[in-house]
Amino acid sequence: MLRQIAEIIPFYALLALLKLFSFEKKVIMGGLLLRWILPIVPKYRKRVIKNLRLIYPEKTHLQINEFISINSEMIGRSFIELMFNQEFQKRWYKIIYKKEELQPIIDAKKRAKPIIVVSGHIGSWEAVRAVLKNNNLNSGALYQKNHNRFYEKLHLDAIKAGGEPIFQVSPSGTRNMISFIKKGGLIALMVDQAVKDGKYVNFLGKPAKTSISIANIALKYDAIIIPAYGIRREDNKIVVSFEKPIKLTKSLAITSAINSSLEARVQANPEQWYWPHRRWK
Repeated sequence: MLRQIAEIIPFYALLALLKLFSFEKKVIMGGLLLRWILPIVPKYRKRVIKNLRLIYPEKTHLQINEFISINSEMIGRSFIELMFNQEFQKRWYKIIYKKEELQPIIDAKKRAKPIIVVSGHIGSWEAVRAVLKNNNLNSGALYQKNHNRFYEKLHLDAIKAGGEPIFQVSPSGTRNMISFIKKGGLIALMVDQAVKDGKYVNFLGKPAKTSISIANIALKYDAIIIPAYGIRREDNKIVVSFEKPIKLTKSLAITSAINSSLEARVQANPEQWYWPHRRWK
C-alpha cells in the first residue's frame, strides 16, 4: 500500500500541474517530460534496445539513443491524450480522416453485425475510438487492470471517456466481451502484445506470439475485422485511417493479415510504435 502511494504521488502532482495548461500544451509538455525521463529508466531502456537490436541490427549506438528519445516523446504524448481523454475527444481540428472509410462499419452497425476494430499501440491510438465515437459508433474496449489501485481508477475512467463498455482482461471479462460482440457490438482491440496461448506469427520479420482468438471470434460470429490507426504528422495533427475489412478465411491467415497490417504502419512510422512491449518472447 505504501509503495503504491509513493508511486502515485508524483503522478498526481504531474496531472495537477498539467491541468493549469491548455490541452495542446499538456500534450507537448508530457511528451517532452517523458522524452527526458523514459530513456534513463533502466528496465524501459533495456527492453527498447533489445527490441531494436532484434529488428534493426544495423542501427548504431548513436542512432538507437536518438530513436529512443523520439519514441519516448511520442509515448508521452499518447499517454497524456489518454489521461485527459475527455478533452482529447473535443479536439476535432487535430484529427483528419475520411468519412467514406467508415462506411463498412456503418453498414455493419445497421445490420447489427458484430464489428471488431483492430489497432496497435502506435501514434495516437485513442484517436481511432474518438473518430468512432464522434460518428455515433461508440466502441467498447478491453483493458488490463493496473496493479496500483490509486492509478487504476484514473486509467479506467480515461478509457471509458473514449467509449463503453470496457471489459477487463480476465475469464469473466472475455465472456462478457464475447456476449457483447454476439449481439452486434462494436469493440476496439489492441493486437500488438504477446499472449501466453498465442501462436507464433511473423511480425516485423520475426516470429511473435500472437492471439488467434480475434480471428476465431470473427469466424464464429461472422464479425467484420477492420484495422485502424491514428498516425501523427509533423504538424501535430493526427491522421486516422480505417482499412478495408479483412477477408475471413482461416484463423492463422486472418491473424497473419492483422499482423501484416500493423507491421506496415510500424515500418512506415517506427518511432511512433510502443517499443517497450515484450513483443518477441
